Amino acid sequence: MSRSYVIIYQNKEANYSVYYDFSKQSFFSYTQKLNKSIIKFASFCSIPTYAIMKNVSFGMTIHPLTMLAIANMLGIILGFVSIKLINRVSDKELQRSKEVIHPTNQELRRYLFEGRKQSKRLILMICFLFFLVFSNVIFLYFMPQNILMFLLNIAILAGSILTVWAIRPIKRSQAHKLLEGKLESALIE
Repeated sequence: MSRSYVIIYQNKEANYSVYYDFSKQSFFSYTQKLNKSIIKFASFCSIPTYAIMKNVSFGMTIHPLTMLAIANMLGIILGFVSIKLINRVSDKELQRSKEVIHPTNQELRRYLFEGRKQSKRLILMICFLFFLVFSNVIFLYFMPQNILMFLLNIAILAGSILTVWAIRPIKRSQAHKLLEGKLESALIE
């Protein structure tokens, strides 16, 4: 699960991201492919799934803490399995499609400035996801037989883990500080 690179800037209009590789101390860009069909399919399937599953429940009495433990363990396992699979696929795709770049100091300043603003929004998104996890845990505690809450808890927890892994907020902050320090030392020289 360890990667030596981290995203420092994302251009949503041109659909590319700039990464910094700690081990090679270099920059590269990667053009991302948007797969809108998956988003449309998930959106389309969510309404019928809710309609079918909203009144379905487990036919046995299960202690709420046991249900929470099972749902959280499955969510954590699903999150880490997803990370492994995505990491394996993305490393192969990244090695094939990345483009090494050499940004000027002015471009790097812009990447870091915009990247910091993006980081703040992403951290708020992570906080919101964990608020959703916490809220769903409370709902699942009071409705332990509800299958929809059980599945939602698993999905939200796995998605939160996957999001934190993809964003890597601490490593991203370290990259920004390191690169800003390099820019400052370049100005002094």
